[in-house]
Amino acid sequence: MIVTFADMIRHRRSNLELTMDKLAEKANIRKSTISKIENGEVKKPEFKTIKSLAEALDISYDDYIGIYISLERNSDAMLDILQEAISTSNSILLITDIAIKYLELPHLDSYDAIEQMFTSANNVNDTSIKLSLFKTVVNYSRSHGVMTYIAKGMYQVYLIERNDFSKLEASYQSGKNVLAYVDFLSLEEQIKLYYCLENHAYALLKFNESIDFSMIVIDIDIYKSEFSAHATFNICNCYYYLNDFAKSEIFLDEYKKYSFSFVKDNVQFMTGCINGRSGKIELGIEQLEQYFKVTSPFNFVYVVTMLMDLYLIKSDLISARDLLTYEAEMKNSLNLEYTTPDKKARMAYFYQLAGNALISQDVEKAFDYYLESALEYMKIGLYDRALGSVMLINESILEDHSLLSIEIVRKINEVYKQIINKKI
Repeated sequence: MIVTFADMIRHRRSNLELTMDKLAEKANIRKSTISKIENGEVKKPEFKTIKSLAEALDISYDDYIGIYISLERNSDAMLDILQEAISTSNSILLITDIAIKYLELPHLDSYDAIEQMFTSANNVNDTSIKLSLFKTVVNYSRSHGVMTYIAKGMYQVYLIERNDFSKLEASYQSGKNVLAYVDFLSLEEQIKLYYCLENHAYALLKFNESIDFSMIVIDIDIYKSEFSAHATFNICNCYYYLNDFAKSEIFLDEYKKYSFSFVKDNVQFMTGCINGRSGKIELGIEQLEQYFKVTSPFNFVYVVTMLMDLYLIKSDLISARDLLTYEAEMKNSLNLEYTTPDKKARMAYFYQLAGNALISQDVEKAFDYYLESALEYMKIGLYDRALGSVMLINESILEDHSLLSIEIVRKINEVYKQIINKKI
C-alpha cells in the first residue's frame, strides 16, 4: 500500500520508467528535492511541490491529497484544501475525510471548528457534498456535546433530504427528530422547521399532524409573516380533506384576513371546493369553472382535478372526460419551480379520476390511467394509495370477468412488484 509521498513518487516514477533527471525537468522541480522526498527525508513537502510532481506523474488528485491531509496541521491550509477538493474532486468520501481531519486538528477549539465547518457547508452548491458535510457536523457535534450544531446540522440535513420525494416518510421522521433540539435553533429556524413539517405531514396525508404543526407556526410567528398565512390556509385544506367543511370554512375566513397578494387567488379556489363538497355542488362547479379561466399555473393541477371530482360526483361524465384534454398541460405544470409532493399526489388522483370517468366507455384506457395513478403515487412514497389505484382494476374485473386478460394481469403484476420493491 502507498501511504507516504516517498512510496507514491518512487513507485509511480518507476512504473513510468522516468529517471529522476527527466522527472525534475518535467515537473520543474529540483532533482535534489525529488531525491529527498523519495528517500523519506522530507515527510511533508510543500503542497505546490507535490502538486507539480503529481501532475507530471499523472497521479490523481484524490490519491495525493489523501496522503497530504494526514500530515497537514495548519487549520487555514486544511480549509484551503477542503475548498479545492470541493471544486476538484468527485469523491464525497475524500471531501468528508478532509472535513473530519480539519475538525480533529488538536489545537482547534471544538466549537469554533464546528462553526467554521458549518459555514463552509452552507457555502457549498453541490447538494450531495453539502449533505455529507452537514452530517459530518452533526456526528462530530454529538461526540463533543455541542448541542447548537447538533440542532443546526440536523435541521439543514432535513431541509435537503425532504426534497427527495421518493423518501418522504423517512425524511419526515428525520425532520421530527430535529424537534428534540428545537430550542437550540433561532426563532426564524424554528418557524421554518414547523412550516416544513406541516407541509411534509400534509403530503403524507397525515392531516391531524399537519394541523398541529401549522398551529405551532401561527403561535410562534410573532411577525405574522407569510408563514402564518400559509399555515392558516394549510389548516383549511387539512380540514377539507378530513371532510370537516365547517372548520375548513372557519380557517378560510381567518386566511382572508391576510393581505398578501396570493391570498385572494387561493380563497377563490377554496371557496368553490368547499361549496362543491359541502352540498352546494352546482355552486361549487360554477365557481371553479370561473376560477379555471384565470387560475395561476401553480393551481392548475388542483383546479382541474377538483372539477373532475365534482363532475363525477354529479355523474357528468361528458364534462369529466373533456378535462382529459388538459392532461399534457397539467404534466408540464409539474415541472414548474416549487412543485410540491402534494401537487404530484393531486396528479396521481387525477389519473385515478380519469380511470373512473372512462371505465364505462374505454376499459383498456381506464385501466392504463389506474396504473399511471399507481406509478405516480409510488414516486412520492404513497404506496397504500398506489395499491388503492390498482385495486380499482381488480374490483372492475370482479364485477365483469370479461375484462380480464393476460396483458392486464402482466401489467398489474409489474406494478405490484414495483410497489413491493419500493416499500422494501
